[in-house]
Amino acid sequence: MSSFKSLASSLLGTAVLVTAVAAPVFAAPASPASPAASTKPAVQAPKPQANSVVFTPKTITVDTKEFQGKVSIPVISGMKDKAFEAKLNATLLKEAQTGLAEGQKAGKEDAAEAKKHGWEPRPHALDISYEVHNAGKLVSFSVQTYIYTGGAHGMTDVTYYTIDNQAKAKELKLADLFQPGYDYRTILNQIISQQIKAKTEADGFNPYDAFEGIREDQGFSFNDGNLVIHFGQYEIAAYAAGMPEFSIPAHRYQGLLKPEVREALFKK
Repeated sequence: MSSFKSLASSLLGTAVLVTAVAAPVFAAPASPASPAASTKPAVQAPKPQANSVVFTPKTITVDTKEFQGKVSIPVISGMKDKAFEAKLNATLLKEAQTGLAEGQKAGKEDAAEAKKHGWEPRPHALDISYEVHNAGKLVSFSVQTYIYTGGAHGMTDVTYYTIDNQAKAKELKLADLFQPGYDYRTILNQIISQQIKAKTEADGFNPYDAFEGIREDQGFSFNDGNLVIHFGQYEIAAYAAGMPEFSIPAHRYQGLLKPEVREALFKK
């Protein structure tokens, strides 16, 4: 999730509804009998995750003349590292509350300016949602943030989380997946470049002409064993191209993984 400046002390003067949905999203214990997870929003249906981790949606709704905010963030439970779990939940809630507070403030300020100059006011908007991903025994989810501030279109940002659910939990970055000594970035860049070349030849033009290579902190997730590399809006392409993603087949990267990561992802 995009970083926000600070946590507002309160949301006074606005009707704010905060609820924890009664039906949690259960994370099924890892076993051969566990069903495979589909990639649908976690707030719509139960989705298996590792080691009985549970994702329960918390919703926050704000509706004023100047601002509409709709937030659904996960409240995570069942992790082995309770301190990590508490800190993660607090961070997700704080960033959502901060986004709502700052959105309301900016919406009121722009509405006042519009009134002053005789412009048509355009309400600001914030929409935050999340999705749980299937990553074996790892805990994996993403948070999508959409912000509209009155321009031609809004902006969307997605933050991807992959967590090693151990007694001492750790959020994994892309570099943490691979064994030392492997130039994983060059290998992944080559695979992505091959996919871009194939698309260019098929479509007759290259929509991703700004691609120069992945960052060490590039967003990633897993889907049915494949490693998915994610790019943000405008990162490697025009706005119309959306948020490009490239799926790396398991057989192309599995041998580069650290043994413990490979086991967490693929061992039944």
